[in-house]
Parts: sequence; C-alpha cells; structure tokens
Amino acid sequence: MFTVLNVSFLAVLRIVLVCASGTWLARRGILDRAFCRALSRLILHLMLPCLLISKLSQSASGSNLVQWALLPLSALLYVAIGFGVGMVLVRVLRPPAELKRIATAAMAFGNSGYIPYPLVTALAATAPLFAGDAGAGDRGVAYVSVYLLCMSPCLWGIGYPYLSHQPLRSLRREHILSPPIISALIGLALGVIPPLRALVVADGAPLRVLIDAAGVVGDGVIPCALIVLGGNLAEAPAETGGLPVRTYLGVACGRLVLMPLIGCGYVLLLKYLGALPADPMFTLVLLIESAVPAATNLMVMSQVHGRSETAMAWVLVVNNVLAIITLSLFGGLFLWLLPRL
Repeated sequence: MFTVLNVSFLAVLRIVLVCASGTWLARRGILDRAFCRALSRLILHLMLPCLLISKLSQSASGSNLVQWALLPLSALLYVAIGFGVGMVLVRVLRPPAELKRIATAAMAFGNSGYIPYPLVTALAATAPLFAGDAGAGDRGVAYVSVYLLCMSPCLWGIGYPYLSHQPLRSLRREHILSPPIISALIGLALGVIPPLRALVVADGAPLRVLIDAAGVVGDGVIPCALIVLGGNLAEAPAETGGLPVRTYLGVACGRLVLMPLIGCGYVLLLKYLGALPADPMFTLVLLIESAVPAATNLMVMSQVHGRSETAMAWVLVVNNVLAIITLSLFGGLFLWLLPRL
C-alpha cells in the first residue's frame, strides 16, 4: 500500500510542480492574463485537437467502440450525481441564495481533461501495474478524450445556462461543436473506418505523416495547459466573494471525497454486472474522473456572465489546493483496487 501511495503522490506532485511554475510566472508578471488567454486559444484550436486526433485514431477500432460507449455514459451519470449531491450540500450548508448555483455547478462538473490527461500518463509510466504495458498511457489519453465527448457538451449545454439563468436555446453552436469535440470525432472516424485507417493511421500509410505531425504538436498540450491553470489560480482575489468558509470546504469535501467514493461504488457495480472492460487503464480513467477538482471552465463562464466571479475563483483555488492531498490518497487507493477487480 505504501508503494502505490508513493507512486500516486509522485504522479500528483509532477502535476503540482508544473502548475506551480505557471503560478510563479504569473506572480513575477512574466505570464499575464492576455498571454494566458492567447495560450488557451492556441491549446483549444490547435494543440488539443492534434492530441485528440493522434491518440484516438491510433487507439480506436471497430471492436472496442462498443465498450468505449460506457465512457460518455459514465460522464453523464457523474454529472447527474454531482448535481444531486450539490443540491443536498446547498441545503445543508445554506450559502447565500445568489451563490447556490456556484456551489452546485462546482459539484457537478469536474476538471475532466487537463487533470486526468497528465495524471493517467504519469501513472502509466510509474505504476508497477502498467510496467509491461507500453501503450497504457496512449490508451489512457484516448479514454479521457472519449469521456470528454459527453462531458464537454454537458459542461456547456447544462452548466453554461445554469450559471447564467439562461434557457438552453441561448447557447451558441460553438459551445457544443467545439474544436476538441470535432477533432475527437475525426480521430474516432480515422481509427474505426478501415479505408481511412489504411490511408492515414496504419504503419506505412501514405498519409501517416499527418498523424505523426499531429502527435508532435499534441505533445505540448499537457505542460501548456498546466502552466495556464497555475497562472489562472494565481489571480485569486483577496476577498472571499461572499461564501462562508464552511461552504468552500463543504464543496471541496463533496467534490474530492464523496464523489470518488461514489466512483468506487460505481466501478464495483459495473464489475458485479460484468460490464467493466478488462483493461485496467479503462477502469483507472473512470475512477480518476470521479476524483478531479471542479472544472476551471466554470471560472470562464462566471466571467462571461459577470456573476459571482470572486466566489467561483475561491471555489477553484480551494478545490485545487486540497486536491493535492485527495488525489494522492485516492490515486493510491485506485492503484491498490485495480488488481483486485
């Protein structure tokens, strides 16, 4: 158990150190808000699509597509459970009425991309369970990408209007058909459709250079995204935004403790029903997605709506600071649990 805790802690520490470099750069004035926004746009429109296309096209196939359907379905289930838990916590914690939706949204939507991506690759490279599995990291990235096929539309299709009190029809098309979603679909098509796979993806394919080039660009996503995350967390205001401290801690406990416990129960249920794929990396992704802190895009939504920006900033800061501890502990628990499933 000590070994798996140590592996988990070092994997989380790797993420924290990269984020801390972004915070340090922001504090020194080297990384300003304009640069963070420009780098975020670069990640969204080029680097992340390249990563999704390169990893998904090489991992997806017609034989595993049915099993992969469990990932977006699980994303929808986690959002529904998060909303339910958030509404219960709001009743117990009783935050100010105008801030109730902040707490509930933070419970429902986790940081399902930029935290799981580096975490699964780090665990694949260091955990003894994956020592003889050279493709575990790439499969982990592919699984997270498929999970996002449902989580990203949920975040923008449900979370965006929920925080703004707007109807669903007020959404813009780019919130649902974003570049990462389109790129993930392209990557799946390249991997699943035999003529396209033979033309672009297979070893020695005439257009294989496109996938190789996409892989080179996509490899920069994880460090750049973590640096931006650290830079954004450095901008937390001094005031607390009107939410009592107990609310920040309550949301963090719900998001970082209760949700991963629910995730463990969910995985055990899938195992009992015989619906859990044999790949331990698949199970690890399901578990990690239940344990991540609140989504950083919630801050973007609050800024766009001009509502409760300070409160949301502090929700994210508290979530991410405490996640250093909880992700290390639950990561160790997950690695201990996987061989026993």
